[in-house]
Amino acid sequence: MEHRYKDERNKDFFDTCEFVRKEYFPEYISVEDIVMQSINRETKSFYLDATSCAHIINNVRLGRLLKIKKITRKLYFEIWKRYIHIKRKNANLNLMECARIISEQKAPQFYMSERHAVNLYYKLLKKNPR
Repeated sequence: MEHRYKDERNKDFFDTCEFVRKEYFPEYISVEDIVMQSINRETKSFYLDATSCAHIINNVRLGRLLKIKKITRKLYFEIWKRYIHIKRKNANLNLMECARIISEQKAPQFYMSERHAVNLYYKLLKKNPR
């Protein structure tokens, strides 16, 4: 993930966590629950550029999925599913055109593990005290 996308994703993730936390205020909600609700919410993008999406599509097409984490596999197959959908509707689009379209779409979730998300939220809390 490019640095600018990572920063943007982290900001959006933190904002989503804070939104979830405030939804429950004044009731208590654990950090784990905040994070789980947050990572499963729709996001404004996949936080990937078109080149990265094209690379993912090629990896799925060529079956290069042996050593990837479960959450990464989920991301790959979501992008692949969208690629197939776009190609069925617009067979004349090339790979990069499809990848650009996908890179600009909303994503169904933040693609990170719960453990990574909890650690990231704590790190972001330190940078952004409430």
